[in-house]
Amino acid sequence: MKKIGYGIGAVIASILLIVIIALVFAGSFITPSFLVKQIESAINVRAHVESVNINLFNVLSGIEIEGIILAPRDEVANKGTPLDERKSKPKGLIQLGKADVKISFLALLTKTLKVNKIVLKQPVISLTMNEDGGNNLTSLFKTPKIVDGEKNPALSAEAIAEKKKEAEEEAKEKASSPPSGPFSIKDIPIALKMGLVGIQEGNIQVNMRKTGQQIQIQKLDLELKDIDIDGSDLESHNSIDVNFDADVTIIGRNKKEAAKFILETDGNVVPFVVKTGLVNPKVMYEVTMKEDSFVSGFAAFDAIAGELPMMNQAGLKLDKLKEKAELKKDVSFKVEYSNGKVTFLDEPTFPTKNYDLQIRKGSYIVATTNYHEMKMGMLYDEDESKKSLASLDEKIKQATKGQGDTKALRNKIVGNLIKDERLFIPFRTYGDIRNPNVELGVGLGTLTDLIGGAVKEVIKGKAADALKKIPGAGDALKGLGF
Repeated sequence: MKKIGYGIGAVIASILLIVIIALVFAGSFITPSFLVKQIESAINVRAHVESVNINLFNVLSGIEIEGIILAPRDEVANKGTPLDERKSKPKGLIQLGKADVKISFLALLTKTLKVNKIVLKQPVISLTMNEDGGNNLTSLFKTPKIVDGEKNPALSAEAIAEKKKEAEEEAKEKASSPPSGPFSIKDIPIALKMGLVGIQEGNIQVNMRKTGQQIQIQKLDLELKDIDIDGSDLESHNSIDVNFDADVTIIGRNKKEAAKFILETDGNVVPFVVKTGLVNPKVMYEVTMKEDSFVSGFAAFDAIAGELPMMNQAGLKLDKLKEKAELKKDVSFKVEYSNGKVTFLDEPTFPTKNYDLQIRKGSYIVATTNYHEMKMGMLYDEDESKKSLASLDEKIKQATKGQGDTKALRNKIVGNLIKDERLFIPFRTYGDIRNPNVELGVGLGTLTDLIGGAVKEVIKGKAADALKKIPGAGDALKGLGF
């Protein structure tokens, strides 16, 4: 997941670079052909730009570029064929419907960088993660070997030697200078104000070659609004409003949807530590998982299913664990994000048609490694719970030959599996979320010992031996006269 983030981050950074280039050189000479030439001279792609729109009355503060496409480099790009002579558009790995940028240059006079708007609209990105950790987009952002049909001057022996010399001089300068501490916003002599920075209607597809999984991030809307940062006054100017909405679908190797999460998040973020100016290591978000989100074939539930044979012997059936579970209503909760780790700050319950799933406070997932530790409780479907408990009561009734209060006996022995007359299974899952370790929070041995033979042994007069096998069941059995 960390490498996916780097890949997507590189793509977005590159698109912003294209937009900034366009803004710096804004004027009547900025045309799609000009931008394509600049892009293909800088990075290893074949590019396409549909149109450039510049407001004649606002030329120094805003520009809009439409139809940006970045595709693997080919002979057309190597030769530097003019855009209007190209016969067709390339099939891009990265496509961008529109980029809209508006900057206030007047604000720079007051040492304030004020960005009114940077919005990337309808970006479409296709990312493939290789088994070695690389991806299909890395090569796009290398320096091209051929530009305008000739070897790229930037890769000549002289140019490389010059770059090496500059790097060595920079290294010597750093070595002779006092060691610098970590980045602090207090060292930046300019305030930063932004109205809106974000992505609208994004679509990102990530193919995982190693696992065969596909992650689809659709309807992606990311907004950073009302950005107000001033390193000299972090007490009063240190906030960002964040909104993130997306439909995240996970498709398994079998090409079936394993899960879909319809997410909405928002909140005010404090990006820097007030006292030091260092990047705030912990950020809290308000998250809403929307109705119709679902999980199908959850690996932890598959692991719990390994315990089903014993439960089936007792008449407790949890077949619905293997079925698709759709969220019946919106659920909101708080999480903390720090260095790739997402931690639950409260205890949300997710009601589905098959079960209600509660996540305990402190449960976490490390997005960069897939490691997790989740403490959860599952309250099974009410109707199915009644059927299972009725079956269990019947088995107890048969085993005791109708003697005593069947329900009282059942509750004494399996009360830790029942909550509000529904089956309740607490469990802990940890390790790699794709192949988790699962521990049940209830002892099934007590139940199966009772139904599988202990009561029968009691009826035969061997109460002492049987009761030793059933912790907590002694009083119940004795109360029934055994």
